[in-house]
Amino acid sequence: MTDVMNFEQALDELEQIVERLQQDTVPLDEAVALFRRGSELAQHSETLLARAELQVQQLTQAVQERFTEYSFRDDEIQGD
Repeated sequence: MTDVMNFEQALDELEQIVERLQQDTVPLDEAVALFRRGSELAQHSETLLARAELQVQQLTQAVQERFTEYSFRDDEIQGD
């Protein structure tokens, strides 16, 4: 189920789990299940963040390459 969740949804559910685990009345079995689910959500969120970071790096590189290309062209035109 985490595969279809976006980052915000996963983070929201993770926050709810943390709040529930902070309560003194959580039975052990439920606490273990919540911890397991929280671990899954944390891993899913980390994967989504890594993908987003990669996209930002790729976009940044593309912009830098374009800038270098245009800068090189401007140097050629001014050199003529």
